Amino acid sequence: MKSQTNPKTGEPRTVQAEFISRLKTVIPPNHSLVDELADILQVSTDSAYRRIRGETALTIDEVSRLCSHYRIPFDHGAVKNGKASVTFSYHHLSDNSSNFIDYLNSVVSDLKRIKATEPNEIIFAAEDIPIFHHFRFPLLTAFKLFYWSKSILNVPEMEELRFDPASVPEKPVKLVREIYSLYQTIPSIEIWTEETLDSTLKQVEYYYESGLFQSKEQAIELLAEIGKMIAGVEKQAALSMKFTGDVPDANSNVNYSLYNSDLMMGNNCILVTAGGARFTYLVHNTFNSMLTTSQSFNEETERWLRNLIRKSNPLSGVSEKQRFRFFKKLNDKIARTREGISAG
Repeated sequence: MKSQTNPKTGEPRTVQAEFISRLKTVIPPNHSLVDELADILQVSTDSAYRRIRGETALTIDEVSRLCSHYRIPFDHGAVKNGKASVTFSYHHLSDNSSNFIDYLNSVVSDLKRIKATEPNEIIFAAEDIPIFHHFRFPLLTAFKLFYWSKSILNVPEMEELRFDPASVPEKPVKLVREIYSLYQTIPSIEIWTEETLDSTLKQVEYYYESGLFQSKEQAIELLAEIGKMIAGVEKQAALSMKFTGDVPDANSNVNYSLYNSDLMMGNNCILVTAGGARFTYLVHNTFNSMLTTSQSFNEETERWLRNLIRKSNPLSGVSEKQRFRFFKKLNDKIARTREGISAG
């Protein structure tokens, strides 16, 4: 890696030293940088130390492997003619079911890394219900996994199938349960709109109208679980606290804040803080995600999110009146969907 000059001090500065500094911000504080490099690059600890000190240059292949493992951009970005260049890593899902398992495993890995690095926080501007909330309830979990595989990813072997919870493989079910449990351990701020629930209800309506449920009763049972999911979020918002059961226990001390925005989101945007590092995830085409660790982009994203929060109505803690009105509107939508299916 080539040397540069620090424009402020005039002293030599290496790109490798900057890259190593960036790695330190994304590695959990209880992990050893030298052990991490030795393991990922398959070199001795002495060789890893030489790379950290800059005595041995990192190869392009080694930088690529580290960037891929920690999901950080390969380059630093640049500003030219007033336009900023920001690098994203892009996770694209295909119609291969094993690719979907890889995606779920990557979510588990990311959440474990966030959980292990403090202070940590997730801010979620939710055009749709954050996926984590679906995974507490068995029928809703099965429906979402089936819908995503059949109707979004177009997995060939599911083309002729109707929704049957028994047809959903156990492996993704176990993974999403772990995803839910991990999310419940990380302090979070969520920003919803009155339309955040709409896509889930439209999915239920579409499957019912297309004859993809086993029975009308199955669709109504699914709506009941969606109602339970909404009730659980409402209870967490009321207590400003995450918990995995129906009520908090002695270990429930994870902060949860919920806001209602009158502004349209346009997309799901997630800003993660983990120790000294920040990441922005932008969701593209339901599942495909773009991730950047660009400092300038993350700062801009945080400004946008904080401004959105300031202009939103708080639904957590003492905001009982606003919370009741908001969740009543969501429950009314569930009731109208249920009435439409019952009358169909």
